[in-house]
Parts: sequence; structure tokens; C-alpha cells
Amino acid sequence: MVDQLLWIEALFKGSLGLIMLLTPLTAARVVGLPHGASPFWPRLFGAALLAITAAIAVEGYSEHIPNTPDVRGLGLGGAIAINFVTLLALIGALVFRGVPSRRGKLLLWVISLFIVFLMLLEIAHV
Repeated sequence: MVDQLLWIEALFKGSLGLIMLLTPLTAARVVGLPHGASPFWPRLFGAALLAITAAIAVEGYSEHIPNTPDVRGLGLGGAIAINFVTLLALIGALVFRGVPSRRGKLLLWVISLFIVFLMLLEIAHV
């Protein structure tokens, strides 16, 4: 079950990271989130999500690679910590009215609920 949770994390964060890296301003406009004129920060966020995805993938593959017993990536504890901080930031944006559109608010609530659900599953397995 732990491997499956890690792969769900990797799929979720990897797909969001890839979208933000490849089409940062368009993605923000489509979902109704605020954006600036420069794609630098959304792309940097996408790159950070892809880095987290890579660390999760290392954890998932480490047991399948021969002669690498000490290779460790981002385990469930690290994923929970990242999810918790992300959740605080998303809820902060919602509470302090950092998102002007209804569509953006709905998306942040859906993502927040998914993160809470994922965290509860991960906490149950730690």
C-alpha cells in the first residue's frame, strides 16, 4: 500500500509540475488563478514539483534496483510534510482572498480536499 500511495503522490505532483513547467501562464489563466506577466515563478514552482516527484520515484524504485540498499528518496513522512505545508498555503490563499475567481477557488478547494485525503491515507501507514 505504501508504494501505491507514493505513486499516487508522484502522479499528482508530476502532472501538476509538468503543466506548470510547460504552460505556466496559460494554466493559471485556464483555472482562474492569479498570474503575473512573467512565467518565471510558475515555472520554478513546476520544476520544484517535478523535483519532489523525482525524489518520490527514487523511493518507489529503490527496492527494485539491485545492489542499492542505501538509496532512499522521499518517503511517506516527507510527503506528509510537503502536503501539510502545501495545504496551509492553499487554505491561506483561500482565507485571505488571494484567488479572485470562483473557478480558481473551486480548484483550490478540490486540490485541498484531495491533499487532506491523501495525507490521511499516508498518516495511517506511517
